[in-house]
Amino acid sequence: MRSLYVRVTVTFLIIVIISIGIAFLITNQLFKRDTRGQLMDQMGKAIDRIEQMYAVSEPSSMKHFLEEMSKLQGQSIVAVSSSKRLVAAGEQSEAMVKQLNYPILSKVFNGEVVRLDRFGLESEGPPSPPAIGRLVRFGDESWALFVKPNGFPQNSNFIWTAVTLLVTLLVVGSILILIAARYLVRPLKRMTNAASRIAQGDFSVRLPVKRGGELDELAASMNQMALSLSQLEMMRQDFVSNVSHEIQSPLTSIGGFAEALRSEEVTEAERDRYISIIKQESTRLSRLSENLLNLASLDSQQHPFHPKPYRLDRQLRDVVLACEPHWLAKRLTVELLMEETVILADQDQLSQVWFNLLANSMKFTPEEGKISFSLAEQDDYAVVRISDTGIGISVEDQERVFERFYKGDASRDRSQGGSGLGLSIAQKIVDIHGGTIALDSSAGQLTGASFVVKLPLQQPCD
Repeated sequence: MRSLYVRVTVTFLIIVIISIGIAFLITNQLFKRDTRGQLMDQMGKAIDRIEQMYAVSEPSSMKHFLEEMSKLQGQSIVAVSSSKRLVAAGEQSEAMVKQLNYPILSKVFNGEVVRLDRFGLESEGPPSPPAIGRLVRFGDESWALFVKPNGFPQNSNFIWTAVTLLVTLLVVGSILILIAARYLVRPLKRMTNAASRIAQGDFSVRLPVKRGGELDELAASMNQMALSLSQLEMMRQDFVSNVSHEIQSPLTSIGGFAEALRSEEVTEAERDRYISIIKQESTRLSRLSENLLNLASLDSQQHPFHPKPYRLDRQLRDVVLACEPHWLAKRLTVELLMEETVILADQDQLSQVWFNLLANSMKFTPEEGKISFSLAEQDDYAVVRISDTGIGISVEDQERVFERFYKGDASRDRSQGGSGLGLSIAQKIVDIHGGTIALDSSAGQLTGASFVVKLPLQQPCD
């Protein structure tokens, strides 16, 4: 019974058997009710025939006459005259005589038609047809005549026909149920096999979706799950590859220059340059490790989050002033256009967002370029726009700019010391705050790149 196929088949068979049994009982009862009504009419006509036959034949023996009529009509007959004479004929006549009493006979002689069913005639035994009693005249004397069929002649035929029909329905229905159950279980078996393949790492599994029913909705969900897992696996492989590449590159540089320092032919100037490169690569490794730990903490949803109200415009101004030596070294112009805005957020986390975006703009904006900050309130959101006059980002790179380790120009980013994690960290922090970050860039134009950050002024209640 653990198999779904067996469960469906057995359930259907039980339902069919119960339905057939109930239908048979109801049909049998209805047939008996209709048959009893017809028998009453038939017995009334039988009494009329007996009375007519007596008038026509004028038999000399009442006993012989009733026995012949009993055989001819297949009925048991009991006749009681007004002078208390009793004549019985037929196989059930003795049982009928035992049940006759004065009240019954009195009703008949008073002109009533009396019906005697099994509760009046028999206390035990199987159901039998009712008896009917009526007053008749045989010659010059009045008689109470009781007529009872010997059985239900059509009942056995009906039962046999009904049983044959129901057994045929059961056999045919069982075969069809077996076929239907296999048809119903087949998609589930395909899904089970697909789930097993997905569990083994095969994310190329796709199930057919045809009509759009419940099973097709489940198949579509499994297809979407397989696609998502496939994309996740690709991201995992890319992540491992990128991390290995980002770590291997500085380690190779450090190892090479460390080996060069062991040479006695290295001049003092070269030694200082090699040490500076080793220190730069070590700093790069340290920053990469810190960013990876930060991302892992943010992904775990256990990163410390302490929102409090503070002035966002002041924070942006402080970030710009903290980076002043860097943008002054490139003779950049930083423009601030901000409204006084108070938000409820984690100040330390958002500070990292602004530092990452500003560092990104300073990195790719040429000397004597311009960086603009704007802050305004719109529909219960604080909207921050950071724009620069750099080269912008190509349309192909815009869709992947927030991917981890993604670089539109990897060689340029390495020369700038980037790891491709800054925008990913910024996006994760903004998501934690219930906001959005988007890129609006036009490649090759003076407008450069423009990042728009929308943050709710108040954190939503859990």
